[in-house]
Amino acid sequence: MYRVDLYIDGQRGDLFQEESIEINLSVQNIKDISKVFGDFTNSFTIPASPTNNAIFKHYYNVDIYGGFNANVRVDSFIEVNNNLFRTGVLELESVQIKDSQPYAYQVGFYSNVTSLKDTFGEDKLNDLDLSAQDHQYNDTNIVTGFNSYVSGTDSAIIYPLISPVANWYYNSVGNDHTPSNIYYQNGHPEHGTFYYDYKPAIKLQKIVDAIETKYGIEFQSDFFDSADFGKLFMWCHRRAGYMFKDQPTGATPELIPLTSGGGTPFDDTLHRFPVTASANPALISYSPSTTASTNYRIDVFINDELFSSKEHTGSTTNVFVFLPTLSAGDYVDMRLAPSGDGGAVTVNVFANWYADASGVTLLAATGLTSAMTTAGIVTISAQMPEQKISDFIGSLVRAFNLVIVPVANNKYDIEPLDDWYAEGTTRDVTEYIDTEEITIRKPSLYRRINFKYNETEAILGEQYRLQNDIGYGDLRADFTFDGEEFSVEVGFDHMLFERLSDQNPSGAGLTTIGVGKSITREIEPYIGSPLIFYAAGAIRGNESFSYVNMATPAQHFPFTDIWQVGNVNNTTAESVTKTLNFGTEVDPYLLQGFATGLYNTYWKDYITDLYDTSRRTFQYSGQLPLGLMLALKINDKLTIGERNYIINQMKLNLSTGETQMELLNDV
Repeated sequence: MYRVDLYIDGQRGDLFQEESIEINLSVQNIKDISKVFGDFTNSFTIPASPTNNAIFKHYYNVDIYGGFNANVRVDSFIEVNNNLFRTGVLELESVQIKDSQPYAYQVGFYSNVTSLKDTFGEDKLNDLDLSAQDHQYNDTNIVTGFNSYVSGTDSAIIYPLISPVANWYYNSVGNDHTPSNIYYQNGHPEHGTFYYDYKPAIKLQKIVDAIETKYGIEFQSDFFDSADFGKLFMWCHRRAGYMFKDQPTGATPELIPLTSGGGTPFDDTLHRFPVTASANPALISYSPSTTASTNYRIDVFINDELFSSKEHTGSTTNVFVFLPTLSAGDYVDMRLAPSGDGGAVTVNVFANWYADASGVTLLAATGLTSAMTTAGIVTISAQMPEQKISDFIGSLVRAFNLVIVPVANNKYDIEPLDDWYAEGTTRDVTEYIDTEEITIRKPSLYRRINFKYNETEAILGEQYRLQNDIGYGDLRADFTFDGEEFSVEVGFDHMLFERLSDQNPSGAGLTTIGVGKSITREIEPYIGSPLIFYAAGAIRGNESFSYVNMATPAQHFPFTDIWQVGNVNNTTAESVTKTLNFGTEVDPYLLQGFATGLYNTYWKDYITDLYDTSRRTFQYSGQLPLGLMLALKINDKLTIGERNYIINQMKLNLSTGETQMELLNDV
């Protein structure tokens, strides 16, 4: 028998002599983000001894104020024969009463803080601090992002040729001046790619870094640090349509630094109206003026919540905003944002604050003035797609067949399944295993295996699905035997990109310009799920496309050097080693199929081993020595006799070393 000690919040708790603590280890618990607890115990009971009653602050007594909070797990660790076995947290589940007295506490021990899903909660990608990637929305940064990284964004932001509205095409016929024709024709800025068409994209690595920083966790991952993962980007596509143009909430408003020159009750330091006593419905009037007929938006916020948003062009006078009933402690401020095209704008604001909606009683008698210029800032967090952080990480786990293994407090190892198994140790346990009585079963198999992205409605992807009864990049296999369905669903959109052809019959035919189109078959803006893609590298095309800039009047310029964006990780066919397709699909730019998709790269060994006719499930029992118990990891291979096995799941009694194992023969 081994001595097992349980420490709860730094104090050694009492255990029942006859109570066994059993640890369950399972690969499934590591593969599912919602169950990332590492190895964890079954619930067990500990006595309601004076020591334990003190630790749990007599939880059974509901009249004790400020007692033990069972809703919060507490730090804990387990020792076996004075050797540290696991650190983690303990959860109080219930109290058992016998003969009107507390008898036992039922608890559960988890060997690392909590699941990542609990850590992330309901937080979304736009809750992350991505301010290091914020930048000015101007021609220089957009054009730089065509084939390089935007300056000052830590090599993380590019501007891919993905259209959010227009159905881009290329036609070198001299008289085609349709706006969506991106062919560069000198003297015709009325067609091409317009600056407001472009939305940035951010490296997935920077999103992962921001997650680590926000939650104080560390991902140990050669996969996340790899060069190929460094080529993956997410398109900053939060709203259907343009980023700023025609989007009343597209630009992040900036506080107008109003100053009253000492008028009350205005706060000249925080540039806002404080409400010092309950007020009837009040109103603000303001008169903005500009030196040019630019578009802009003025928002009124109450307690940092948007209340009113009004768009203006050029100068105007006496704009009234009627406010609701306000209470003491409320505050009101005004903010300015570019409107329409999202460019910079200079506005002078004169504002008055009235005590009530009649517009008679003026509290800030001197009025409030401020001249400010919005910089046309792209706030990356405000442009991030609508997705929970847990769904983002979970989609990466499912796409790349990753395992997430807690290795220390707030530290996780994340690797592809094959790499994780390769890091394990082979341990010969023959002498500790009962080989006289074994149960051998067939493994659970599936009648259908399905790998799929979000069912996109983007024009080319939807056309492909309707023609082929399966999405571009998806993979499906059906079998003739009974069983459940094994479905891997990734919460990203998967775009079928397009290599444009010159529509001029006497033109060059297929061009070197590759684009994406986030529009429906009805040529309407499409939002969908977050889009990830490879920026495989910068290329120099043979044909020029037109970029129409922010100038007034607009000017246009030819460009040939662009990022090759799509679903493959290199710009030349012979160098492609990874694709984002699950199966072998023809790449629309390189015009050939690649067998290095997600299935073959990350899933094939797992699935083929599962369906190998020699694969069996073995039930063994045994008794492990302390040293092996302390050293054993779930990715270790176990040698029993002449055969190697991988652990599917096992139950380990810490007091006796007795174990029940469900193993898979290594095929």
